[in-house]
Amino acid sequence: MKAALLCGLLAVAEGTFTTHRGGGRPYDNSKPPSKRPTKYDFMTKTPYWSSKSLSDVDQEGPVEEGEEGLQCQAVHLQHVGRHGSRYDDNDDVTDLQELLASKGSAIKNPRYAFLKSWTNPFPTNVEKHLNEVGKEELYKMGMRYRHRYGGNILADQYNPIYHTFQHTWKSRTSRSASAFALSAMQEGRGQLGRDNNEPVAMFCLWNGMEDYDGDKTIRFADNCPNFDAITDADNFPGKVQEDAFEKKIEEEVVPRVAKKLQLDSSVWELDFDGVELLYKACVFETVIYETPAATSPCAVFEEKDYEMFAFLKDLGEYYEGGHGTQIAQEIACPLMSKLLNGVKRYSEDDNEVQAAFMFGHSDTIQPLLAQLGLYVDPVPLTADMPWEKAMERKWRTGVISPMAANIDIVLHRCEDADGKGSWKTELLHNERRIRWPRCGADGTNVLFCTPEDLLIAYPMATDCQFDEFCKIPQ
Repeated sequence: MKAALLCGLLAVAEGTFTTHRGGGRPYDNSKPPSKRPTKYDFMTKTPYWSSKSLSDVDQEGPVEEGEEGLQCQAVHLQHVGRHGSRYDDNDDVTDLQELLASKGSAIKNPRYAFLKSWTNPFPTNVEKHLNEVGKEELYKMGMRYRHRYGGNILADQYNPIYHTFQHTWKSRTSRSASAFALSAMQEGRGQLGRDNNEPVAMFCLWNGMEDYDGDKTIRFADNCPNFDAITDADNFPGKVQEDAFEKKIEEEVVPRVAKKLQLDSSVWELDFDGVELLYKACVFETVIYETPAATSPCAVFEEKDYEMFAFLKDLGEYYEGGHGTQIAQEIACPLMSKLLNGVKRYSEDDNEVQAAFMFGHSDTIQPLLAQLGLYVDPVPLTADMPWEKAMERKWRTGVISPMAANIDIVLHRCEDADGKGSWKTELLHNERRIRWPRCGADGTNVLFCTPEDLLIAYPMATDCQFDEFCKIPQ
């Protein structure tokens, strides 16, 4: 009880603010997401409505509509989602504003004179909070789920026994869960207010919850000391590769931007840190306000610059949350265990929950994708790999782990032409049906997988040694 209360207080304290209080440009949502394409890959900061247009390649191959001769109905859903788009770190935009105020006089190209007076366009008291784009992402996603599953899984009146919502203690996950639930389960389902809303229970997980073994299911990295020790080490492969590629950006992007600005180097010796600040401001202005590139920090960048920053970020994510290191592939086993065993128990009439919704972070989604065996590159990502190979990588976080990214496991009750019943599961990533990569008699990709075969394909779900591999070796 104390843990739940404290978690609620933390979420409320972090989330208490007024949208435009403290400054900030008003958000215009007059354009629907489908009409707001973002051209470039903004790594894990890519908005959800843009991520699907970044790659023309169906990375997991074409998928059939179903198995011939089977009639199936979705009856159970396990959903893992990331929070929606958020605001940047206050320090980044403050540092850029101060940098341009002190060094902006070095800009001699009149085309970019507007940067000399650039000021922070974001509200000052919303650091890393869910922004207006993020609210819209989750609200409209909830509408799609209600439409998709309204005839079965979400057909009934909301009941906290049958429909569960969990989130981490960060306000951006709490508010994402609330925005999703509002359209998926609340509106028109109750008797409150003009919209006949139904209150939905939200359960917050935080690291100090002893009764629930901490937050190992959604924010597992925070509960794994050995993970911190490995990733914080100076020789951690992610750091080594990022440092190496950062030098390439210094050698290629920094001079290009300095030349474009016609900088007086005696006033401003542009370096990687300065260019990175310009890039971050570019990303968030584009995502939140869709500021035209010509009048934002984006004006100084070319297409390859965006790709180089995206690859820099993906290198770190690949080793810290993907296929680059063993512990990154293992660390999601508490979550995998909860998902697969929840599906299995429902098929055995040992689980009343029809839909379980969990809202976490990018470091929830990526390790789960890795443990599922998805988006495996043929060779490890490295700073010195041929550029054309880097551009073909499957571990592209702007596509696989954008804002509001999600993974669904859907259990179906099926019957064949003779009336014989069976259970089948399907896998969806960012609302797109994909193949199970490790299920099937010969381990090949299949569309439907039985709950029993899932536990065979992913043995860590039944033998998760989280506490063991998270201990720091003596």
